[in-house]
Amino acid sequence: MKGDREMKRVFLLIALGCCAVQSHAADLYKWRDAEGRVHYTDQPPPATARTVERKSAKGNLIESDILPYEMQQAAKKYPVSLYSFTECGDVCARSEAYLAKRGVPFTLKNREEDKVALYKLTGEKQAPVLIVGDQPPIKGFDEGQWGELLDLAGYPKSNPLGNLKKTPATAVTKAAPKGE
Repeated sequence: MKGDREMKRVFLLIALGCCAVQSHAADLYKWRDAEGRVHYTDQPPPATARTVERKSAKGNLIESDILPYEMQQAAKKYPVSLYSFTECGDVCARSEAYLAKRGVPFTLKNREEDKVALYKLTGEKQAPVLIVGDQPPIKGFDEGQWGELLDLAGYPKSNPLGNLKKTPATAVTKAAPKGE
């Protein structure tokens, strides 16, 4: 019985603690005064304030990368870039699908200026071309060769995120299919 009271007391304290944290979630303001000094407050600024920005804070939130630690380390040491262009067709689509299936974050190089960069890099405009860290570029798609290089760089053999949709390491604008 004494244990039950203690347990209830612990739960009550935890519940009160959660309420206290929520009560501290508030709006934050960034504003400039007449002299141009920047202020940050949790109180609304005076009417004389200029350039007021209001941000809503919802308690503490620890943000983390969605990638597992092993993948983060490999991506940091050996970033992956893929030169892949629409006119390349099925082989480029398969190369992108391979990296996505394996869960490798990569920068997709698919713009016109990337064709020029590819020519300077390889002397050809033929895609796909894979670059892993400072290793020499691999021309053409060969799953075995690509897998070997990615293994050596420390990327996991399978996608650790399963079926979660993830974005490439660097935001890239893909050309929209015709008719859209």
